[in-house]
This record gives sequence, C-alpha cells and structure tokens, in this order.
Amino acid sequence: WMRAEGHYLARRLRGPLHWWGISDLALSGEGRLLAFRLTPMADLLLNGIELPEQADVQNEQVSTSFLDVLETGELLVSCTPGAWPLIELIEDFAETSGVRSERLCYQLAPRSVAEALSRGQRPTALIQLLQQLAQDEEQTDTPLVRLLAQLERWTANYGRVRLYTGVSLLEVTDTLVMRELSATTSVEEQVVRAISPTRMILKKQGTERIVEDLKRRGHVPLLHEKE
Repeated sequence: WMRAEGHYLARRLRGPLHWWGISDLALSGEGRLLAFRLTPMADLLLNGIELPEQADVQNEQVSTSFLDVLETGELLVSCTPGAWPLIELIEDFAETSGVRSERLCYQLAPRSVAEALSRGQRPTALIQLLQQLAQDEEQTDTPLVRLLAQLERWTANYGRVRLYTGVSLLEVTDTLVMRELSATTSVEEQVVRAISPTRMILKKQGTERIVEDLKRRGHVPLLHEKE
C-alpha cells in the first residue's frame, strides 16, 4: 500500500492540501511525512461549512497530558488531535527524531533552539508549559526538570558568544583615530558590530574602499590577510 496509494496521498497532503491550509504536517528530520491532521479550513473548502467566527487556534489551551520526557531528554508526544497545539509549540524549537512507541519523538538541541531564536521565536510558552509540568512532579531531579533548566540556560546565553565569518576586523590605536575615520571615511556604512570604542567588525566587501580612503588621506593601515 505504501508503494502506491501511500505515496499518492502523501504528495497530496504535502502539496496542494497543505498549500491551501487544509492539512497540518509533522515531518521527520529527513523530510518524511510522519503525521497529519485536517484543519478547520478543510470543512470550509471541501464541505462548504463556515468557520466559527471566534475560532482562534493560537488561543487553544495546550494540554500537558500528551507529553513525556525521557531520561535522554527526548520528548514523546501523543499524535492525537488534542495534542496538535503542543506539537506546533515544540516543533518551533526541537529537532524531530522520528516515532517511538506510536508517539512523535523530539529532541531539544542548542542548534535548533538557536535557529528558532534567530528567527524571532520566543520560548516563553514552551518554558511555561514545562514549568507547569514540573510543578506537578514530586521529585526535584527528574528528566523534565533537567530539560527545563537546560532550555532556560540556552535561552539566557543566546547571543553571549557570537561568531562572524566573511567579515573584517578594524582596530585603531585610540578613540580619536576612530572619530577621525568616522568623519572622513565611509567606515560607519560598513559596520556590522562595534566590539569596543576602538574595535569594529566590518563588512568584508567594503574593506577595500575604506583602505583606499585611508591611503588617499595619508594613512598607511596595517593589513592582515588571514581567514
């Protein structure tokens, strides 16, 4: 069945039905379809049934009875209609790890959390959900409590260490030189981030222009051509 009708249905669910808002999807890390549900939009487009005027999926109350945290830190979520708000919440921050015991499996990892934060996602709702679950547990050292503490640390530490690639580092001897550069060259247009009053990270493509500006004004900058 999966060699014929299964592929046909998966294509429709991931293609036009998903584009029209009829189906919500849960995918594996390799992009394989794990589960789906039909949204309220399906009633409107397929059956002509009007959506309730006050329908607001974002305000659905997420039940915590569908979630378990393993010793490995993995999250198991029941694949039921009532768990979809929870699944959508977790998938914003977690990596998919397939299916285990007929439940969707997810893994919170620094990379997935950082990517979500860089997209502007905020883990407040997820942290509150885990806190709610942790309050119901009698012990203080459980996989859930450890996972919650880890997520809070990752969130608090986001952006405290930054790696820049494909950029140039400008360093001057003192703030007077930096003020002169700002007044006489295009350095401010090329700034990615100021590290200190005398150090700045610049766009690499604008570095040559700044070097030429400096040379025209009698400066001889010391250049380091290293990656």
